[in-house]
Amino acid sequence: MTNYDQQQLEETRALIAQALAIYQPHKSSAGFDGAMYKLEQRPSSKRQGERTTDPLHIKASRSHKGARLNCSDDVFEHLRVQRVLKSLPSHLAKWLIYKYGESSPDSMVPELVSIVEGELPIENCRKPTKAKIRNMVFERLTRREFVDCLQRNLFEAIGVKKQTYFQCYAKHNESITDQFQALDELSLRTFQRQFFNH
Repeated sequence: MTNYDQQQLEETRALIAQALAIYQPHKSSAGFDGAMYKLEQRPSSKRQGERTTDPLHIKASRSHKGARLNCSDDVFEHLRVQRVLKSLPSHLAKWLIYKYGESSPDSMVPELVSIVEGELPIENCRKPTKAKIRNMVFERLTRREFVDCLQRNLFEAIGVKKQTYFQCYAKHNESITDQFQALDELSLRTFQRQFFNH
């Protein structure tokens, strides 16, 4: 992968992370952190069956009446990112939301475990070994440790001794890391194609 490709992926990661960030508007000097305007309806005297013709009056929420945005400057680009995420295949969108979102629902973890486990080369493994590998994937996803997980945490999580882990399971941990990276790259590249064609 060239430096240009790496830079493109990093920019895409940053764009997705910004779009999924939970925006918190800055408080004004008066401490107000709500919307710029409050909509209030004037009380009107109307006869029965008559339609209301009184418009909604906008009352400025700040005394000096200067306009300000109550959202990110990049709101339209961020909305575009969210639309593209919705158009991606479900497993790729879930991966990007889980990895780059600020608050990922734990309900995504079981599906992501199944997706990653399905791509690992474990067809010839025994059933107990597959269960331990599944636990390793689950442990890494719940801890959100995508690149390198502390080895000690893994062998404690799957209930094996240190020596057994390094003899039998360390190579599976490397496969999990490779699969995380492959899924991440596939998701980002698919997102890029959709984003520039959207």
